[in-house]
Amino acid sequence: MDYTAGAIDPSRPWIRDARDDPREMNWWQTLFNPFGKTYKLHFTRAWTFMFMGRVLLYVVPSFIAMIAGIAGVNTQGMNAPVSLVLFSVPALLLPFAVFTLVTDYTSFVVHVRRLTEAGRSAFMAVIVLVPMLLGLIAYALGTQGGAAQYRQMHTLANTEAVEAKTEKDGEEEGAETASKDSQPAASGTGGGARNPRMAQMMAMSERELAMQAGMGMAFPIWWLASFGAMLWSLLYVARLPNGGEGKFRTGSHMTPEEISREA
Repeated sequence: MDYTAGAIDPSRPWIRDARDDPREMNWWQTLFNPFGKTYKLHFTRAWTFMFMGRVLLYVVPSFIAMIAGIAGVNTQGMNAPVSLVLFSVPALLLPFAVFTLVTDYTSFVVHVRRLTEAGRSAFMAVIVLVPMLLGLIAYALGTQGGAAQYRQMHTLANTEAVEAKTEKDGEEEGAETASKDSQPAASGTGGGARNPRMAQMMAMSERELAMQAGMGMAFPIWWLASFGAMLWSLLYVARLPNGGEGKFRTGSHMTPEEISREA
């Protein structure tokens, strides 16, 4: 059999192993069936699809929203919170969140299949689930902190809630001042309407504030852990030789026949 460059796929001369032939890749099995094996370049193709999907679904909507905001377009609807299972995400990032949840599973499947084919322990595939697990823990802790903050704000500054509601309803500044004058003791406890951020938080329900705090803590932890998992995947899993034989390197490996001829 001829294993020279281009013999397997003329348009991809770097493929040296027939097992890496893109035409032989079954996307459904590769992404959703953990009981099987995936060869090296098939793994790379699946990994690239999942990675680029996440990047595009996050960067493109965020960039569009930024440009729209600069142009003076009201982006409040884009940033409106949408509930997704236990989380609350901005409306424009809902596709990204759904795709991320789905690809957490498919990434686990792809890694299980690749590690199995290369003769490594499939249990190591749990590493790709660590970012989500850490994110869930951080989210739970953040929601507890947000709920506690809500109770503290509404216990110490009842007038701020009144002022925030006044701003939301669009009442005149004179009416707002009269409200503060009628309750001088309470108004001295916080910034109220003088602090737009505080007014916005006071207008939230306990659930909304808790979910916002949870996402604020979970997202950076999830991102950092995902970066670590990505490095492990690229530098280790993606470089494993087919069948566990051959050099540990990037690219399509030589076939066992070529390896035996060089030995």
